[in-house]
Amino acid sequence: MIKYTAFFILFCFSSLLVFGQGTTRKTSKEYTHKVEELIKAVEKKYVEEVDKTKLIQDFIKGTQNRLVPFHTYISSDKWGGKKSETPLAGIGISFKFKSDTILVDSVLINSGAEAAGIKKGDKIIMIGGNKISHYNYFSDVAQDLTGDVGSHLELTIANIEDTTNHFKKSVERQLIDGVHFFKLGTSIKTIKDAIDLCDALYQDTVSNLKITETGIRYMLEQLDPHTAYISLEDIHDMNAPLKGSFTGVGVRFQIVKDTIIVVEAIPGGPSEKVGIQPGDKYIFIGEEKVAGIGIKNGGVRDRLLGDKGTKVNVKMKRSGSRDLLDFTIERDKIPIYSVDASYMVTEETGYIKVNKFSATTVMEVRKALLSLKSQGMKNLVLDLQGNGGGYLSAAIGLADEFLAGDKLVVYTEGRAYPKQEYSTRYTGLMEEGKLVVLVNENSASASEIVSGAVQDWDRGLIVGRRTFGKGLVQKPHNLSDGTQIRITTSHYYTPAGRCIQKPYDDGVQAYRREKYNRYKNGEYFHKDSIKFDEDLKTFTKIKGRTVYGGGGVMPDVFVPLDTLGTSDYFSGLIRKGIMNRFTLTWVNDNRAKLQSKYITFNRFNEKFKIEKLTKELIKYAEEEGLAFDKEQYEESKEVIQTRLKANVAQNLYDFSKFYQINNALNDPLQVAIKLIESGEAFKELD
Repeated sequence: MIKYTAFFILFCFSSLLVFGQGTTRKTSKEYTHKVEELIKAVEKKYVEEVDKTKLIQDFIKGTQNRLVPFHTYISSDKWGGKKSETPLAGIGISFKFKSDTILVDSVLINSGAEAAGIKKGDKIIMIGGNKISHYNYFSDVAQDLTGDVGSHLELTIANIEDTTNHFKKSVERQLIDGVHFFKLGTSIKTIKDAIDLCDALYQDTVSNLKITETGIRYMLEQLDPHTAYISLEDIHDMNAPLKGSFTGVGVRFQIVKDTIIVVEAIPGGPSEKVGIQPGDKYIFIGEEKVAGIGIKNGGVRDRLLGDKGTKVNVKMKRSGSRDLLDFTIERDKIPIYSVDASYMVTEETGYIKVNKFSATTVMEVRKALLSLKSQGMKNLVLDLQGNGGGYLSAAIGLADEFLAGDKLVVYTEGRAYPKQEYSTRYTGLMEEGKLVVLVNENSASASEIVSGAVQDWDRGLIVGRRTFGKGLVQKPHNLSDGTQIRITTSHYYTPAGRCIQKPYDDGVQAYRREKYNRYKNGEYFHKDSIKFDEDLKTFTKIKGRTVYGGGGVMPDVFVPLDTLGTSDYFSGLIRKGIMNRFTLTWVNDNRAKLQSKYITFNRFNEKFKIEKLTKELIKYAEEEGLAFDKEQYEESKEVIQTRLKANVAQNLYDFSKFYQINNALNDPLQVAIKLIESGEAFKELD
């Protein structure tokens, strides 16, 4: 068996929509080289054989998605080079996306659209039989607008002059004198020509860099939903959580009414060392005033992050102090923790919440296990709900804490990479005792490796709802300009031979909607709504229990989504950030009094009364524009008060205390505790 020094990435994330690394203009030849370099890497490493011609075509199509408003008719004075060699045409409009419609931005003279009476400002509701929600990109729309010269396309239009009625119009696709029609990927066939064409059209507003990166992202997305391009700007933000640290000043902050407020000075970090406290407000960073200027989260990070050893001067406002406080902070490595909380939920059962699989996860979990064991822990609930994954090595190491002896945890296999098996190699801290792993539809990748291994070896019970279903492994590949692609290189398989990757043949949009379809089809509420392919049935390694591949890990004990206590009023408090802003401000205004009265968290948890504070929250919410709804409030009262108390504890003590209170609403955890205390469900594992 191979020892696990793997640095493959197992993470469920959406393609990033942030572009740009500067505006330095390079030649189209240089950007062409970048794309060619990337394609070579994909050809060499991708999990399946790839068609280079299709990759190039997809890149060319993707470059269009930066052209806003979008059009494919180009006047001769803007593009005097190649002429269309295809008998294709469009309807003669430029357009923008707007909500769930396509907004006509302009109509060419003598076009089919003009002849059909389409005007600027009209909204296209349907293209043929497709609703606009069917489309994901400008290029997808352009594909359906394009057709043979002389062919007709039926559109459903909401006319600018009468938006209440919808009209069906048959529009002829035509070539137009004085302009050329180009279909990128057909009449434009090379990477360089695509970049040159887009540059000619948008040279004043869109850089070649943005055009190129847009094309790359689209091209990679056509391979699978998880192969991705990472720009220079995004590399730091993407990698820091997995590496387990970043370089900065070490604070958690929140912006409340144009003021940056410290939520927590990270223990041992630079800010804590110089005396910055929760509740302090940033007024100046360097010589720049940052209070009351409308600064966003990204602007704060840009000013506070920096190279290790560099210094930043800040001026802070502290409650009770009339003068601003000056601090000089030397930036240093700041840990990013993957264990959100660990505590004893009963006298003999511990609880650990893991939010990601980073370079430090196994070390953090081992530390938590030792602490819980010292408090009398015999059984464990491992909470992987909402954990989207991370490093393969971290998943293997975590599984090793629970599996005794020499046991296969996972194996990977791809076209360019031979089969590799990863097994346990040391004595774990939790190889005995009852084990429950909590999962849901957002538990993916590395979370599925751990839960799959625990299930396949009959080591514990998986509780919750079916996991996401990501069985693809990405490996980073650095390009010569410092950017990166994460290429799907392999499938991974659980010890019983399951690949739990859900299908993605219908494209990335359908893939992203799959979780919503589960909800719509009732799967979140009824176990019987879940159907597995019998051809993908297999059996656990010890007890021979039936398990399935092909779409996530199905829990041993299903817990439906609990919608009791939810309401539009409660959702408004959370989604509008009202509860967060209120609790942070309230705790800051009363911190000294609260710390004196509730010296320990246990005292706070036992003695703190929430009723009066709830009334203050309701009043604050009304001032913030959220009208009080008595019926909905009564429906959600318990949830609102529990969440409010958890938020106060988080701001008064530390982030982990949020879970100790809010977990009263964690139904899968409550089920897990009952399963452990009863012991009946574990008999089939003995």
